[in-house]
Amino acid sequence: MSKQFLGWIIGVFILFPLFVFLYNKITVRKNDGKKYYNIFFNGIAPMKLSIPKEDPYYLSEDNVGFDSYRAGASAIGFKSLNGNIISVRFREPTIKKYFIVSVYDVNDQLYFPLSESMYGKEITAWVNQDDLKDPSYGTKEKPIPVFNFKGMGEPIRITSESEGSVNGYESLEPTNEQYKHNVLTYLTYIMPKDEFKKRFGKQ
Repeated sequence: MSKQFLGWIIGVFILFPLFVFLYNKITVRKNDGKKYYNIFFNGIAPMKLSIPKEDPYYLSEDNVGFDSYRAGASAIGFKSLNGNIISVRFREPTIKKYFIVSVYDVNDQLYFPLSESMYGKEITAWVNQDDLKDPSYGTKEKPIPVFNFKGMGEPIRITSESEGSVNGYESLEPTNEQYKHNVLTYLTYIMPKDEFKKRFGKQ
């Protein structure tokens, strides 16, 4: 085995993956969400929320927010790994608190009409009870996260003839798997580090 080939082997299989690991360690803001997932998840409970039909609290002109979070870089081609976030914000008129419904890593085109499908509806929303009780949450600047939702009366859905639709409709409501993914992603990548430390202690 030549020294040149040996150097290539070391660079590709040892040094480059090590560089990617260190790069992600330094540049990606990440909490140990898996470690405290059960504690946080067990604190989530359903509650009834009303979403106003005409709510001035829009994230964008399209009434739905499109954002992303950075999950790191891949050792294959050194590609950036980003996840997408689709969210709808509103002020609940009865309890007068702000909420944000967020789904992570979903089809942008499918969820584009999410806000249009939700405004003016009553939903069962799954929220963390500590967030609900915390007076610092529920403001316009710090809305209470909603991790799962179901329409009351009728599902949150859109008309569709695509594959997977049922009777001309396609559901926008999270599956149980998506619900759990929303919680884990929020804990790992979205919750600010100082907030995470305050809740769960030093990692």
